[in-house]
Amino acid sequence: MLRSIAPVLALGLALAPGCAKPPPPPTVRPAVTDTVEDAGATFEVEVGWQQVAPDEVKVVIELTAKGIEQTDNLVVDVSSTGFVITEGSREWIGFVRPREHYEHEVAYKLLDEEDSGRLSIDIARSNDGTPLWGTELLFRREAGGITLAE
Repeated sequence: MLRSIAPVLALGLALAPGCAKPPPPPTVRPAVTDTVEDAGATFEVEVGWQQVAPDEVKVVIELTAKGIEQTDNLVVDVSSTGFVITEGSREWIGFVRPREHYEHEVAYKLLDEEDSGRLSIDIARSNDGTPLWGTELLFRREAGGITLAE
């Protein structure tokens, strides 16, 4: 009986390393949270970031409606200094509807000759350009990757 189990056990042990779980994806670290008013509508802005490579970060902007009023058509714009876009688009345009959640992600790579880079995140009304909210994030190159400067 043991001789018939041995080949199956050996095969199971050989395949076990291939069945290992992949490492968890990097977590989004919070950077800024704020509440914004827009002509009677209220929405929450949460900005987070995660390192996706030693010289690359992804910025995640989340908009969540509060209350029952819809915002005007908004533009979320992420401009950069010292970075180049590697994935996504710098702009998101849309309404923040009641009880809905929207997410915009864009990845940036720090230019080789730069030790730091700045991302400016601005939210404005698309129809007249009225600024509603803005923040800046400064990132620094350090040993092992990029970090958010405090």
